Amino acid sequence: MGEELPPRVRQQLARVQQTRDSLQYVTALLRQVKQQLAETKNAQEQIKGLTAKSVIYQASGPLLFKTTKTKANKNLKDQIEALELRAKSLEKQETQLRKQYDTLQETLRGMLGQPGAPPAG
Repeated sequence: MGEELPPRVRQQLARVQQTRDSLQYVTALLRQVKQQLAETKNAQEQIKGLTAKSVIYQASGPLLFKTTKTKANKNLKDQIEALELRAKSLEKQETQLRKQYDTLQETLRGMLGQPGAPPAG
């Protein structure tokens, strides 16, 4: 077991690991964005039941500001659009990284001569 991997195999292994790390990062970001989106949509639903004269406070950093139902609803709508766009972008990135990861893994398996892998060449 003490044999050294050829440089080509080590490079391929490094690419597989780097792609896996990128995929895990993008997947975690996507999960966060989807959570924020769900929370923002929930806030928008909560506002629907309020009257126009209801007192609403909206967070801006560590501070809360008094706002109107109309302004709060507009801000939430804008935030939802931005989050949906971000989620769509991350989903595309995740799909591309997953395909790249699978391809790199198959190539590595072929280099190592593992069963089920296409022949290297």
